[in-house]
Amino acid sequence: MNLIYQYFIPYEGRDTSLNAPVGLPKWAKIGMNSAKEYAEKINAEYMFYDQKYMFSSLNVFESFRVIYDTTFDKYDNVLVLDIDTIINTDENIFDNEIKDVALVHELGVTNRTHPQIKFDNNFWKRYFHHPTQGIVSYAKQHLDPAFQWQKSKLYPDEPFALYNGGVTIWSKEGRLKARKAFPRKGHDHFRQVTGKTETPYLNMMLMHHRFNVGELPNEWNRLNYQWQKDGDLGKITHYNDVSKDGMFNHGK
Repeated sequence: MNLIYQYFIPYEGRDTSLNAPVGLPKWAKIGMNSAKEYAEKINAEYMFYDQKYMFSSLNVFESFRVIYDTTFDKYDNVLVLDIDTIINTDENIFDNEIKDVALVHELGVTNRTHPQIKFDNNFWKRYFHHPTQGIVSYAKQHLDPAFQWQKSKLYPDEPFALYNGGVTIWSKEGRLKARKAFPRKGHDHFRQVTGKTETPYLNMMLMHHRFNVGELPNEWNRLNYQWQKDGDLGKITHYNDVSKDGMFNHGK
């Protein structure tokens, strides 16, 4: 049996505007209803949690619950789906080759735009190689001095792989492997040192422990900087920007 898992833990700090005064925000209900309807179409189970399990320093680390919580062990494959997504297809995502874990590379990430961030070469040098906050620097210090970041096999012309955690399919074998390989609070230490979130941590750990990654085509996780540029909403549209307003008029 396959499962679609979503969660919502209220935001803290500068992103509290995304919360509702009580309960689930309206934008999150849209994402939840989309996933529930899709689960019915593809004969998968659906599960939603709004209570903390990871008790981590950042709400997005709740996505790692599927690794450590034995409740999920009865499922063959688990799709961890961010709640700020809308599904536009009837195709079964579980029909893709999953391997240990399946994710979508952030295609064109070096060319993305943001009103507050300049994604130039200096940004990416800092992102990977800053002495303390860089991911590669962290990995070489805490995991393996010979650690090397990998490239995408599906998109070999991209300068590096960066798999977005918002659409992640874990096989049972992959989850059990991660449970042994990923320290229970390792992500919190990573966050404390680098200031970064779950996607870079997950990428780093998958590469370090040589997980067999099934790369899904970009259409399975179209990020805001992609669909805003060309209008292609893909099979799954991800409203991963700070504002979720676009979810209210999706496809209109």
